[in-house]
Amino acid sequence: MNSEKSKTYIMEIFSSLQGEGGSLNGSCFGKRQIFVRFSGCNLSNKIENVSSCFWCDSPSAQIFKNPIVRIEEKPGSGKFKKRNNPIESHDLADIIKSLYTKDVHSISFTGGEPLCQLDFIESFLESFDQYRIEYPLYLETNGTIIPTNTQMQLIAKYFKYCCCDIKDRSSNIANNIEWHKIIDKELKFIEKFTDYNIRTFAKLIVTSKTKIEDIDLISKRLANIEYNGKNDIGLAIQPVFLVDENLKIKYTINTDHLNQIFYRVAEYLSPNNISLSIQAHKYLNLL
Repeated sequence: MNSEKSKTYIMEIFSSLQGEGGSLNGSCFGKRQIFVRFSGCNLSNKIENVSSCFWCDSPSAQIFKNPIVRIEEKPGSGKFKKRNNPIESHDLADIIKSLYTKDVHSISFTGGEPLCQLDFIESFLESFDQYRIEYPLYLETNGTIIPTNTQMQLIAKYFKYCCCDIKDRSSNIANNIEWHKIIDKELKFIEKFTDYNIRTFAKLIVTSKTKIEDIDLISKRLANIEYNGKNDIGLAIQPVFLVDENLKIKYTINTDHLNQIFYRVAEYLSPNNISLSIQAHKYLNLL
């Protein structure tokens, strides 16, 4: 095994309840997960004219090669110990197992962007059976890094669920031309994951600046993706959650705007495939 591939940079590992995703196939909303938050995001630090999402759930996880990983001492305690990054595959497996409780549903790989460390994930999965991790894996991703077919065969063996965070233009993630390229990648990503029978849904953060024309484009293309021979890809619509008062004033979405988004999505997707998502863990002050 390549020694570099067996090491990774992680921001934190902890046990909590999945607070996002709504009531869609593929969502693990309300389920206890062990969260492995990888360090670094390819859509941050203004790489290739791209800037960070201002609503990122964990802005500090955008940093590549964070020197310290925080590890929850006891499941649900919110108390952490620290150790140095990078950590190795077998250490990650041991940490995950140390956080098992009977109500654990799945293991979430989140970030940052976990697929920035795709080589490590591939190496980790190659030894997955020997680690005797008992739960399926859940991937939360921005969908802009698309694994090869060989990598997908391995990923599909262990990942059962996937949430792809689609960015509308109000994210300010890119200029207009680059934004269309990002959307193309994200939708191709969803199509590829569903082709490998991973239950995948899209999540869209909406703000006061969200354009109905973006909703049209995203919904129409999602409606053309098939899962098991059906047009059955879900879209979780999540109003932006902000703490900064100035950002709240500028970007908080009102009820009428939110309703108009739902009505427009329903022109393309079945009501069964449309759901409200909220960051419930934020409202409940969970990790």
